Amino acid sequence: MSNNPSDRFPDWNNLYKQDVKKMPWYNERLDADLENQLNLRNITKGRFLDLGTGPGTQAIQLAKIGFEVTGTDLSENAILKARELDNSIKFIADDILHSKLKSTFDYILDRGCFHVLPPDKRSRYTKKIHEILDDSGLFFLKCFSIKEKNLTYGPYRFSEDEIRYIFSKYFVIESITDVVYQGTLDPLPKALFSVMRKKI
Repeated sequence: MSNNPSDRFPDWNNLYKQDVKKMPWYNERLDADLENQLNLRNITKGRFLDLGTGPGTQAIQLAKIGFEVTGTDLSENAILKARELDNSIKFIADDILHSKLKSTFDYILDRGCFHVLPPDKRSRYTKKIHEILDDSGLFFLKCFSIKEKNLTYGPYRFSEDEIRYIFSKYFVIESITDVVYQGTLDPLPKALFSVMRKKI
């Protein structure tokens, strides 16, 4: 597997000209691990950022259950398709590494952005997430796990120790759980689901 992002990943804007329902990460339902955490913590309202919203399905599901949702993605074509599905949600084309976002959020979900960033971009990413997360906010991160051995392509893989190393400067890590990445692949890839609280 190449470590060069240009070899490893597609051009996201071109990719989103295609049928989103065939993409490996397409999941119409709310991510099961996020839903579980929201239920356990009795979280029912607040400002939610769906980072790397892609086809917008997670943002749409979060809005349906009462959250004030913003969905962002690097791909303008992804944002256009998300708006076609639901034009009541604030969908914005935005690069988290050079983000124009000014507001803060009570909750941030990332189930597709972090694990496609090369190592030299990760510190900028963590700093920006810290900046736009409210002081009492929670960050929910789903990424591929090093335990995923079946796929020979796709996102970077991480261990629990690596997640702690990358994020502990800016976040208190409340939990890291072995899960799967819901989507269109069979079997579903092995993943990690992390819940973090902002350090202040």
